Amino acid sequence: MPCASATLKIEALLDSNVLIAMLVEAHEHHEPSLELLAEGGNRQFVVAAHSYAEAYATLTRRGEHAVFRFSPEEAWAALESVRAVTSLVGLTAPQTFDAIRSYSRTGGVGARLYDRLIGEAAVVHGIPAIATWNVGHMQTLFPTLRVVTPEAFAPSKSSSPSSD
Repeated sequence: MPCASATLKIEALLDSNVLIAMLVEAHEHHEPSLELLAEGGNRQFVVAAHSYAEAYATLTRRGEHAVFRFSPEEAWAALESVRAVTSLVGLTAPQTFDAIRSYSRTGGVGARLYDRLIGEAAVVHGIPAIATWNVGHMQTLFPTLRVVTPEAFAPSKSSSPSSD
């Protein structure tokens, strides 16, 4: 008899903007983002280690352009709650360096590098999809992956688990 974990299917890697939307009740995408983890069942989502750093920095940002202003303790507790129900993936140091080199060689500039690092984690770990609220940026960086909003993972009322 197979163990329970063998039935889990990795659905997607969650982008940092999905994490932020999950954790901020006032965020316009809060409900559909949070639903990803609230559904339960035999679904599994992963998060790139880099996304936790990016989400933490965004949640705790200060200054006139700071939107969320979580305390360090609030941000950490919120991120730990996501970590408790997702798997963690990442890039090795050489993989990170190679991704930066590749981004540079293709003319990449600016903060989209962070999207590149997150998406590379999906590629390296064979994850078929990225759930993000920034589909356009991710699709141009990763045209071979399925890049969709979290709403695309809403359970279909007409589908049922197959019994092979």
